[in-house]
Amino acid sequence: MESYMVNNVNIQPGPVIRILALSTLALTIIMFSMVSRPAFALEILIGSSRTTTFNYHFGRALCRLISRGPGDLDCDVSAADVGLHSADYVHTLTNVRNGALDLGIIDSSVQYDAINKTGRFEYYDGDFKNIRGLFSVNGVPFTIVLRGNENLASFTDLEGKKVNVGNPGSPQRAIMDSLLEAQGWSKKSFQLAEELPATNNQDTMSLCFGAVDAVVRFNVQPDAATRHMVDLCDARLLPITGDMVDKLISKYPYYSTQSIAAGTYASNAESVATFGLLETVVTSEEVDADTVYALVKSVFDQIDRLRNTHPVFSSLNPVDMISQGMSAPLHEGALKYYREQGWMQ
Repeated sequence: MESYMVNNVNIQPGPVIRILALSTLALTIIMFSMVSRPAFALEILIGSSRTTTFNYHFGRALCRLISRGPGDLDCDVSAADVGLHSADYVHTLTNVRNGALDLGIIDSSVQYDAINKTGRFEYYDGDFKNIRGLFSVNGVPFTIVLRGNENLASFTDLEGKKVNVGNPGSPQRAIMDSLLEAQGWSKKSFQLAEELPATNNQDTMSLCFGAVDAVVRFNVQPDAATRHMVDLCDARLLPITGDMVDKLISKYPYYSTQSIAAGTYASNAESVATFGLLETVVTSEEVDADTVYALVKSVFDQIDRLRNTHPVFSSLNPVDMISQGMSAPLHEGALKYYREQGWMQ
């Protein structure tokens, strides 16, 4: 049996020493396991668009805020091209309704249509009565980009011009069609109504080589393709205001007035007024109220961090975020936080 030397005295280990040694070893193992084992955190799964979209990158930014918050929440993003759902916002919303996703990032038009059973949901089999809103975030403005030698001041000046109205099925084309309807125009109001897509710089080349005088775009701003047009062919943005915009927003309240900040591009020294959609965050009424309270608190308590992640978030206003673009009823957990802040009654 192994012995131990203590102060030059040879000691044979007895039962007590062996028990103490084993106890110390057991205590060490327990303490180590307590330190190394991660604390329990509730997993929040957010549905977003494809990994190449701004929508997805906002989802990741949102996850970082939630994970840093006080509610022992962890977070992951399920992108449309690799996750549970297809690229269509309808599938994102359906997965939120069914509980496969905790949160979904969808635009304000999809939220409105789902709640009111209009548009793409008019003949949809099922309802979205359990969908609850949380907040809206960045705007996605509709823009019209002009060649530098086109001295136009307003949308009505486009009559008789050559305009790329966007390819059929694209968001920019759908918005342009609605705008033309509000103005009482059609494609025949233009000298040429081109239908080139924005992919592979087709609309950019058409503008820069003079095949068209203007192109329509629908992107988060600033936008690399728009900056390319500005730099390559001295393009500039056309303000989109007037009665037709007011009529459009009145008929389709998911639109909102927006502006592109001065200095976003070299050619716009002043802000450019326009309109567009909002990105919104939704959940379902089945998600626990305490969980929703914790995650909205995480976002709004760190709103400055979000504002600094991208120029599009720089002017976020909490009061606007909880009212604009929100067609679904607000979740009770979100309402509790907003009332505590004095933003709602």
